[in-house]
Amino acid sequence: MVGDNPFNPTFGDVPQIYLGRNRPEELAELISTSKFARSFFITGVRGSGKTAFMTEVEHLLKQDSHCHCIDLINDQSLLTSFVNRLEEIGTSKFAKVFNKAKDISASGGGITFTDPSDQSNEIANHVMKLMQIIKDQHHYVVVAIDEVTNDKMIRQFAQVFNALKRQGMPIFILMTGLPGLILDVQNEDKLTFLLRSEQRVMTPLQASNIAITYRQIFNCDPAVASKMAQMVSGYSYAFQLLGYLVYQQFRQDQVVTMALLDQIKADYLALLFDNAYLKTFEELSENDQRYLVAIHGNKRLSEVAEVMGQNLSYVSQYRRRAISRHLVVPASYGRVKYVLPYFGDFIAATQNPDSMYYMYLE
Repeated sequence: MVGDNPFNPTFGDVPQIYLGRNRPEELAELISTSKFARSFFITGVRGSGKTAFMTEVEHLLKQDSHCHCIDLINDQSLLTSFVNRLEEIGTSKFAKVFNKAKDISASGGGITFTDPSDQSNEIANHVMKLMQIIKDQHHYVVVAIDEVTNDKMIRQFAQVFNALKRQGMPIFILMTGLPGLILDVQNEDKLTFLLRSEQRVMTPLQASNIAITYRQIFNCDPAVASKMAQMVSGYSYAFQLLGYLVYQQFRQDQVVTMALLDQIKADYLALLFDNAYLKTFEELSENDQRYLVAIHGNKRLSEVAEVMGQNLSYVSQYRRRAISRHLVVPASYGRVKYVLPYFGDFIAATQNPDSMYYMYLE
């Protein structure tokens, strides 16, 4: 095949071929027509297309001349970077008004951080003044933060956002994060804004769309395209990865066959395991890991409880946690099944002493 590979299995990049079932235009329209500040938490398993979806939303919003998109990195410079970007907007778009900012006082109460020793209040009040300028010009700001975490800088930013929201400032927050973050912050008072954010869960790709796309690109037999869709099982990263590997393997005068899929399967699984599943599994608590291991083999809940040596109530909580993380879905007769393609093979490998993925669980 001639030309550059249209598939991109790199995490965080926006792929050339985007098949997301989630519709970024719907969220973009919701933001552009909303009359009050809102925050959105875009979540899903690693590799489900969160960053690509958020980037597509930003791309659509940037077509509105009244919208100003700010991308922030979740690090120690989060707040100062936010201020700097707001000042850039002010100097480039509203220079005459912005030059008078020093004479503007924020309406209502300022932003007070719960930690008395925190020196960020001055920065926060300056943000209020800058946002007031943007509001007066009937413009709005969209802030995008990729992979939010439960740390001090995010908690400080949350307080700033809540204060801006109370004052009716035109600001919208787009965040991406793993599903487990919601489980981690349920008892965190300072991150209630995350719990109250409108969640957008990245849903699996449709098998029919996957098969059709592969057929169009590779001009392959329908049975082969269907097999590729099965190998992907709706997982966005797997769709890009499999397409990338297949594209690399065959030449212009060849066709994609079942034999070719068998040939690249070992590499496909190794990259799935190394780049996605290993980190996903390692980030879980040991009890969450034990549960995922215990359900292997299509066991019922009572059988899982026996394997784990715990009662049904204890096991049920880890079942709920795995479902919340979008790693399993309920199946029939008290069973669950893994969501991600070949995840069961990965779990089996973690318990095989001869496997490079072996992990001993006490």
